[in-house]
Amino acid sequence: MARIVSDWRIDFMRAHPRLFDLMTDEPERSFGYPLCDAGWHDALERLCARIEDALRDGDTFEFVRIKQKFGLLRVDWDAELSDETRLRIGEAINLAVARSACSCEICGAEGRLYSHRGWLATRCAEHAAGDPAPVRPGFENVHFLRRTPGTANMYYARYDRATDTLTEVSPRSPHGEE
Repeated sequence: MARIVSDWRIDFMRAHPRLFDLMTDEPERSFGYPLCDAGWHDALERLCARIEDALRDGDTFEFVRIKQKFGLLRVDWDAELSDETRLRIGEAINLAVARSACSCEICGAEGRLYSHRGWLATRCAEHAAGDPAPVRPGFENVHFLRRTPGTANMYYARYDRATDTLTEVSPRSPHGEE
C-alpha cells in the first residue's frame, strides 16, 4: 500500500487560491511553490494574510517564486495593482523577509544567521550549523529594505519579532541617535 505524505507547501498554497495558480497534476511544480522549510510557514501565512487584506476588486496577484536565498526569504511576484496596494504588498514582503531573518527555517523558533562552508542559513541554536554570521554591534535585526517595490528607494529598519513590526532607523545609529 502506498503511503500518502502530506506536503505543508501544497496545503498552504491551496489555502490561498487568490495568490497561487496551482497545477492540478503536479502542484509541486507550480509557480510560487515554497522552496523553504516549514519553520517559515508562519512568516508565509502572515505574508499571505497581509496581501489578501491589501488586494481590492480587480487587482491580480500571483507568487512567481518563494525560496530561501542567503539565509533569508526571497519572494518574487507578478501583479496588476494600484500604487497604494503595491506599497502595502511591499510592506508585507519586508515584514516577511525580516521575520525569516530571525526565525529558524527548520522549526520556526527564534534564530539568527549562521555560516557553514559558504552556505548561509537562519537557524535556532538547536538546528545551527557553522558559526554565527557577524553582525555590527547595535545592528541586530536591522535590515536594508526596499520602500517601494520595483524602485531603488531603500531604508533601514529594525524588526521586532514579538510585535511583528518594522521601525525605521538611521544607517549611522540603529537606536535613533545621530
